[in-house]
Amino acid sequence: MTENRHIGRYIGRLYNLMRRRLWKDTAGLECTGTELKILSILLCAPKPMLQKDIEEEFFLRPPTATELLKKMERNGLIVRVHEDGDARRKRIIPTEKSLSAKNEVLSHLENFERDITYGIPEEDLRLFCLTAEKMLENLSSTTDLDKLEENG
Repeated sequence: MTENRHIGRYIGRLYNLMRRRLWKDTAGLECTGTELKILSILLCAPKPMLQKDIEEEFFLRPPTATELLKKMERNGLIVRVHEDGDARRKRIIPTEKSLSAKNEVLSHLENFERDITYGIPEEDLRLFCLTAEKMLENLSSTTDLDKLEENG
């Protein structure tokens, strides 16, 4: 890399602002921004998701996902049900409380997406998504990380 662009710093700043905005605007929904994002995926999934799916979607370690989902269960947002034949696999099912808030949850996230992408041309958004996907791939692949360190 010939120039230090501080990409990580930009991503960190963006993450902090997004997180604050999501938490601020979810006060009426009685859940955190992270819980809101999980709910949106659960509510739109064509079939019940497993805890493993949540871990992979949000790059969460199993203990982190377990604690987050336990909290959501205590708050009446989800129910975790053991899969038949395998107690380690848990289906995550939205409760009636979550289902009744589906339109509000999805509307909130649509408004958030509209606000965060305001004034950005569609082509720039497409390139951003491609770039972010490549960054995720780079960071999640140990082979790619080893290559980066060798060339670094």
